[in-house]
Amino acid sequence: MIDPDFKAVLDGLELVDQPVLLRQRSRDFYWYSPILKRELDGKAAELIVVPHSVDEVVRVAAACARFRVPLGVRGGATGNYGQMVPLQGGVLLDMARLDRTLWIDKGRGRFEAGVKLADADTLAQQQGWELRMFPSTRRQATVGGYVSGGAAGVGSIRYGQLRDAGSVLALKVVTCEETPRIVELRGADIGKALHAYGTSGIVVEVELPLAPAYAWVEMIATFDDFAVAAHFAQALGESDGIFLKLDSLMAWPLPRYFMGFEDGALPEGKHVVFIMVAASDAGAVRCLVAERGGTVTLDRPYREERGQVPLYEYTWNHTTLQVLKIDKTVSYLQTVFPIDANIDALIASHERFGEEVMAHAEFQRRQGRTNCSSLQVLRYTTDERLWQIVAELETLGIRLSNPHSYILEDKGARVLSADLQLEFKRESDPYGLLNPGKMSRWQAA
Repeated sequence: MIDPDFKAVLDGLELVDQPVLLRQRSRDFYWYSPILKRELDGKAAELIVVPHSVDEVVRVAAACARFRVPLGVRGGATGNYGQMVPLQGGVLLDMARLDRTLWIDKGRGRFEAGVKLADADTLAQQQGWELRMFPSTRRQATVGGYVSGGAAGVGSIRYGQLRDAGSVLALKVVTCEETPRIVELRGADIGKALHAYGTSGIVVEVELPLAPAYAWVEMIATFDDFAVAAHFAQALGESDGIFLKLDSLMAWPLPRYFMGFEDGALPEGKHVVFIMVAASDAGAVRCLVAERGGTVTLDRPYREERGQVPLYEYTWNHTTLQVLKIDKTVSYLQTVFPIDANIDALIASHERFGEEVMAHAEFQRRQGRTNCSSLQVLRYTTDERLWQIVAELETLGIRLSNPHSYILEDKGARVLSADLQLEFKRESDPYGLLNPGKMSRWQAA
């Protein structure tokens, strides 16, 4: 229960305490997972605060530290693992009004945490730049939410992962102490708060590198044979002379669930590769598709306009969402493939599980090489069968980055900075109030 004296300290700030809004704004897309749905349904903040400035964030953090009130942070609420869902009630900071683009200059941009990625991208394009990468939720997700809960996305085929050096240039965070500090993190120190679910500091500003803006073309290549499609997607990603933004492979029957395409774009029974390529290199892609025995069934300029769903909104985590719109019984996995053996493992897993685990691979740069991670759509039956499938995938060298857990460390390779984050949390959040229950190492300590 929120102490009335605590609310009095926040007088003058924008507060939300209506029960319906508390429940609505305390949710993300955790319901992709039947396990998380059971665990997180009904969890909600007791009070939402909407700060309009960094000074107001500092004021809220100080009050939470003084009164020992749990504190979480909400961006666009587009995460999939309950990253921002409050486990212990308390306060939820809704960063929607912290939405100023501070500057864009010489291939860099500085944004407040609540800036939507679509707005950041559009403003950058007006000056000849664009975001290097973004999630499939570009139109809803925020800059702060992406660096706090995301890992890769559209553009990763060229620019790798958010955790790679140079992908994020700086984070400004507010600590949760009775006298909060504002800390600027650069270089290796960025790992203290990057992909930390807001457990080690409140991200209020983000500085990102930008890429030169390109005219992009969206294409769909279709194949009769899954193995041929997989080898094509790998070869496309390894074609360094072709400037790509998206290289996504989906096995049939996934395309059956994709609505909104013109007739003939997704032929019955075909495996597909969704592609975004620089317009100057589109011809090279057409040639490669033909050489590999495929057919281009969609070829159009990429535009963000009403009436045309961008191709990337059928990829990454949107693939599962598109299926869930039609079949509420499915769930998904999230896996990482072995370097230099990813295609063999991908084909082997498809042949072993077929339509029970519908193959969906996102090709990207990992450790300087073209690899893929997968967000397979799972025909869920029981928890026991789910974990049996995971164990069988591990025999093929395919590792789970567990989407059925809200625990930070359960995301496998994504938490290479776990020790750094724990050490920083001891300094920045001495009472353990920031998003409690999400960092297992803190809980154990």
